[in-house]
Formats: sequence, structure tokens, C-alpha cells
Amino acid sequence: MTEVKAAASEGRRQKKARQTRQRILTAAAELFTRQGYTATTVQQIAERADVAWQTVYSVFGTKAAILSAAFDVAVAGDDEPIPVTERPFVQAIRDAADPREKAGIFAHHLRESAARTAGVVSVIESAATTDPEIAALWRKLRDQGLHGMTLAARGFRDEGALRPGLTVARAADILWLYLGPWSYRVLVTQRGWTPDEYEAWLADTLYTQVMSNGA
Repeated sequence: MTEVKAAASEGRRQKKARQTRQRILTAAAELFTRQGYTATTVQQIAERADVAWQTVYSVFGTKAAILSAAFDVAVAGDDEPIPVTERPFVQAIRDAADPREKAGIFAHHLRESAARTAGVVSVIESAATTDPEIAALWRKLRDQGLHGMTLAARGFRDEGALRPGLTVARAADILWLYLGPWSYRVLVTQRGWTPDEYEAWLADTLYTQVMSNGA
């Protein structure tokens, strides 16, 4: 009975810790995108999240770590410790037999991811020009993105879905270009495309530039 109570108590503590972490990240993302990285203080984040500033430091350690975690959550859409390779959209791409269907599933994921990350990426890009720690973070995130797209391109090759004559490295470069929110920011935010129009264009672009048509 004592063990059951202890387990229940531990479960409540873990749930509370996750909720606190999420409140901090939500508050930080809102402040970073509204007033910039430099102008946002840990104290402001703590106040908006309704926690003590010491709690923010105990959970994340540094302001740069908060920004990095905010980016990770924006990419994934949640703060669950699930590797990208085990995410449902990755399995759906693997299961799709038709290359055009694979491109459509991937485009839908990139559209949703870009919509979430556009603001945070702008913060990181801007802060990286003056803050060496954020500049290092930005290089790390770009390297991680290229690594992820290399794995995706390798998967397409192994499934016979990669366009003939296209190397994994070149395919990864093309995918990496569309991984970030740059095209989304230009076409949707600046040029006024609807998200549906953007997704349709992206699906067609990925299919024609990266995928095999089976011919």
C-alpha cells in the first residue's frame, strides 16, 4: 500500500513538473516573439508563467536553453520525449506506397511545423547576429535539421522513392531548404498565400524535385 501511494505521489510530482515546464515555455515563446530575445528577461518569463525565477533556472539553467527548448516544442508540437523517428507522421510516410502520397504527408507536416516555428526561428536568427551563445545554438539547430533531412532522404532511397540520379546528400539539401520556415515566411506571411495553397505547392515541389515517379 505504501509503495502504491509513493508511486502515485511520484506521478503527481512528474505531472506538476511537466505542467510547470510547459507554462514556462509558453510564456517564453510569447515574450521572445513579441519583444525579442535580448529584451526578454528570465524574471519576465517567470512572472508570466506564474513561477519563481529560481524555478525557471532550476528547470532550464540558462535563457538560451529556454529558447532552444521553445524551438524543440515548436518543431514537434508538444514537449513529449518522443524521438522524431517514432512520430506518427514519420511512420505514415514510411507506410505510404506512392511517392506522391509520401510527399503530401511530408508537406503537411512541414506546413504545420513551419507555422509553429516561424516566430521562434526569427528570434533565433536575429539574436544570433549579436549573441555568440545563440549563434552557436543556431548552428547546432541547422546541423540537426540537415541530419534529420539526410535520414529522410536515405529512407526515400532505401524505399525506392528517391528520384533517379539524385544523391542522398543533394536530396537532403533540398529537403533542408524546405524544413525551415523560410519559404513559409515568404509565401504565407509576406505574400499572403493561404496555408492550404502553401501545402499544395510544397507537396508538388517535393514530389517533382525529390521523389521518383516510378517510371
